[in-house]
Amino acid sequence: MKTESRKWWLPATLALGLLLFLALVVPSTLFAETAANLIANPDFELGVKNWTCKDCRLTAGAPVYTGAKSGQMRTTANAARGQLFQSNRALQPHVEYQLTFWARSAGGQDVQVDLYKQTSAAANYGLNQTFDLTTEWQQFSTTFTTTGFDAPVSNARLRFRAAQGKGLQYSLDGVSLVMTGEPPTPTPSPTPSPTPPAGGSELLVFDWNEPITKAERGFPWDNPPMASANGNWIAPINYAEGTLYLRAEIFSIPMAQDDMRLQMCFWQYSNARENCTTSRNVPGRAGTVAEWSVPVQGMWKKDGVVIDWANPRDRNGFAIKNGAGDPVSNYSGWNWNGENPDEWYPLNARLTVVVVQKGAAFSGWEHYIP
Repeated sequence: MKTESRKWWLPATLALGLLLFLALVVPSTLFAETAANLIANPDFELGVKNWTCKDCRLTAGAPVYTGAKSGQMRTTANAARGQLFQSNRALQPHVEYQLTFWARSAGGQDVQVDLYKQTSAAANYGLNQTFDLTTEWQQFSTTFTTTGFDAPVSNARLRFRAAQGKGLQYSLDGVSLVMTGEPPTPTPSPTPSPTPPAGGSELLVFDWNEPITKAERGFPWDNPPMASANGNWIAPINYAEGTLYLRAEIFSIPMAQDDMRLQMCFWQYSNARENCTTSRNVPGRAGTVAEWSVPVQGMWKKDGVVIDWANPRDRNGFAIKNGAGDPVSNYSGWNWNGENPDEWYPLNARLTVVVVQKGAAFSGWEHYIP
């Protein structure tokens, strides 16, 4: 019995000792959550997807630094400088970022890297640096603080510029752009007291005006709905056959999601009844404002069953969806449906819904949005 006990005790002691050693020796940063990389296809394992080459030709292959592929850029114009870039990157103002990449050039030519506003009246966003490349692979890294804007943007372009000349060969791999500083705390616009027209022809149903985080799991909702809009929608005023007016304003998002879709839903009787609008494409980028309307009776109905509008609903709110129409959520085992939640949340937005009674006209968003 003593021998059997020792056989069990010795491995357990060694395992415990190893864990204590790792806790003391291994840097804590190795266990920290990795910051979201703002660069898509950063190692070119997906080929040239997400990258644009101007005055150059881009392929993915050898020579590689790691993996099966690296980006291979060859300039094509004598009097121009080849440019390899990604556009529509989302940035926070006055925050520290870190750029890291591996690179080489066949002739030892340098590369210039800058980050700037991609639209007209271009402005630099805090990075404009030249890196001394050699014929061997090297890793380069630099930190900088964003400048040139005071509110979140999603129009940034990260660009690698070759030296002037035709036939210059550059290799690139492992491009990473991550936020290392703390973003400023957004100050949402104050929610005004609604001033609908007299007579009760419309109701404010939903008004979300704060960042949507991973804690909401892709479903910002009121649970239960606001009391003023959770009564009888059939009588004395017929909202059940009226129209929903919806508005979405996007203040910021970690990475622009142009295919983002929004869907408004009502749930009742412990999810036995569920009615939802069709999902609407609302580009997930700072500055987007979308307004649309949907007949209450025109909503999708779970199992074909309409909400019992004479009685209170359990909750109502929005579903955040990707371009495929799948919720960016970890409910129901979805596991964010293949999306990186750190590229979606926090999504700072204002989502507002008003219902107007049957036969009445909407008074306008100026009564609800300052």
